[in-house]
Amino acid sequence: MSIQILDCTLRDGGYINDWRFGRKTISSILEKLEQARIDIIECGFLTGMAQDRECALFNRVSDVEQVLPKRSRNAMYVAMIAIGEKELHPSALSPCDHRSLTGIRLTFHKEEIDQAVEWAGIIMEKGYQVFMQPVGTVFYSDMELLALVERMNRLKPYAFYIVDTLGSMYRNDVSHRFYLIDKNMDPQIHLGFHGHNNLQLAFSNAQILGKIQTKRTLILDSTVYGMGRGAGNLPTELITQYINKNIASRYDVSMVMDVYDEYISPIRKEYEWGYTVPYHIAASNVCHPNYAAYLINKQTLTMKDIEKIIQSIPGKHKVLYDRALIEQLYTRFQSKKIDDTASVREIASLIRQKKLLLLAPGKSLVSRYREILRFIETEHPYVISVNFVDPLFQVDACFVSNHKRMDIIEQDIRPLAGVRAILTSNIPGGSGEGVLYVDYDRYITDDGLISDNAGLMLLRLLLRCGAQEVYLAGFDGFSPKPQENYYREELSIPLNEEEALEKQDRIRRQLDELSASMRISFLTPSVYAQGGRHV
Repeated sequence: MSIQILDCTLRDGGYINDWRFGRKTISSILEKLEQARIDIIECGFLTGMAQDRECALFNRVSDVEQVLPKRSRNAMYVAMIAIGEKELHPSALSPCDHRSLTGIRLTFHKEEIDQAVEWAGIIMEKGYQVFMQPVGTVFYSDMELLALVERMNRLKPYAFYIVDTLGSMYRNDVSHRFYLIDKNMDPQIHLGFHGHNNLQLAFSNAQILGKIQTKRTLILDSTVYGMGRGAGNLPTELITQYINKNIASRYDVSMVMDVYDEYISPIRKEYEWGYTVPYHIAASNVCHPNYAAYLINKQTLTMKDIEKIIQSIPGKHKVLYDRALIEQLYTRFQSKKIDDTASVREIASLIRQKKLLLLAPGKSLVSRYREILRFIETEHPYVISVNFVDPLFQVDACFVSNHKRMDIIEQDIRPLAGVRAILTSNIPGGSGEGVLYVDYDRYITDDGLISDNAGLMLLRLLLRCGAQEVYLAGFDGFSPKPQENYYREELSIPLNEEEALEKQDRIRRQLDELSASMRISFLTPSVYAQGGRHV
């Protein structure tokens, strides 16, 4: 068997940073991968959506040519056209001149096979080698896969792929499909494998394929440091080193390490990817990893919760991510309607004729600790903490709307004498003296991004309980750097910078609306202060 490595860092890795590598970085990565003697290098997407020359998105083949290594090139350079995602009609391609791109990767879903075969024919007529990549190969039955192989035999593309889109394939799944395809496909067609790492099997699956005896050329897709959305991909540095040690010494792995050290490592400090339990859950249930990503980002669910929601996704929606569906399933899972009239009446009696101080776990709780204590000593407010408890702060009640946080702090709440636990109805198992349940559904909003923000939910609850004025401390706002968001490191959660800024803007607007009905004052510095006033 002949094995080739196809590095797709600039394309598949680009899902992490919106392909915004920078033009100089794109050129440098391509140059270093060339020096590493990678066989096939993918430069990015060919798409009609390209607007920024700093991204690995290209409108024309000539645009790709401008970033390729200037000296003699030994690697094969390719780009991807994704039907239904970032497509560029093949009629827009200039004829292949063999000076830049010589191959086009064409990815398609099962219902797009006819279109893909038609487009592949046009691309091949223009002189390009075509890589046919059916999304979610695991969703093809043996008969469907054989029918597709028969069409490939008539089309005769350069390569046909097993695509583990959901990272859900075990070794037997991969080897079964390989043998089925290898036995029935024209031997001149290369067979590729594109693996994702949701089950941490991308590397082992690649090794399994590399040991199969066949005369066919095998292409293994990889990215530097496994860069890719969700759990990521087969790491280029691992598979090249494996081939060097076990098959033939062909690659300069040190150049791949240079790519990581100079370009991927800084990106890794800003963005997360790699194996996590939620991605494992998604793969085990053969679901798109973006479902797991959405639920992780909520930061309100335990792993059991995430598994229950993912298991509820209808079969027809598993392979293609449906944002509206997962929002609906999340809301439905959290929804536990109750009559909280008695709890509201009791909370109203507890806070009546008292100043209210709400504590969120922002860093200002520490930096302004003395000012907060002074306020408590002089004003004697009713103090409610939000999703945390700490002996440093003498609180009267703890409001919890987050199941994940409740699992962490439940043991801390119990020994605190006289502290009332105010729990939203999505929190299971809360019982005992001092526990007050309130209706989760009543205090959320229709804004999906911040619908169940705990601080806003508590303010709406207190407004219903008759509160006319509240003081806030620790409501600092979000930073894309997790360590800057909370006064205790274990409370930190990762946040995308764009999402953090959007959350802040939406929370500020909600506070503006609430401040029309209740006086909101900030004891500590906050990005939301324009929604109330500094004390």
